[in-house]
Amino acid sequence: MLNAFTAPLRSLAIAGAAAFTVAIAAPTTALAHDANISFDGFSFNDDEDLLEQLIALDADDIEELREEMADARVDIRDAIAEIEEAREEVKSAPGGAVIMKVALTTASAVVETTTSRAFKKVKRELARVERELADTRESVGEAEFAETTLAIDMIREELAAIQTSLAELTDAMKA
Repeated sequence: MLNAFTAPLRSLAIAGAAAFTVAIAAPTTALAHDANISFDGFSFNDDEDLLEQLIALDADDIEELREEMADARVDIRDAIAEIEEAREEVKSAPGGAVIMKVALTTASAVVETTTSRAFKKVKRELARVERELADTRESVGEAEFAETTLAIDMIREELAAIQTSLAELTDAMKA
């Protein structure tokens, strides 16, 4: 009689863990295979003129971009909280915690791999843009050069913070 009751719970836990894994893994896998990496309208691709996009930013635009990247970190913290909630929910189902652990470990590997590729590409593009900016320093003028350099530095700082948040996310997934 107990098995008749726990079997549906176990199936539900398995289905929930699988759905959770797909929900996390699918967007990051798509990101890894997406030839066009962009964030808030900024394209980090060889065929796009990122330098022109960055030169066009003013101080308010730079601050807005910083805020949006900070919002991404908040979203990651929310995802960590959701993982903890999901773990608590599946504890009551027989085998649910084990199934969730396997699902989250798998998803964490996908997140690590795909985001690593994306961040490497963005960093490479920022380095390229920085070299191009140095080459065009005279033509853009000192004020624009300084502001664009500030934008590049801010993007690097925020990317590093997002990477730290993603590391916390994958650690939470593996816990």
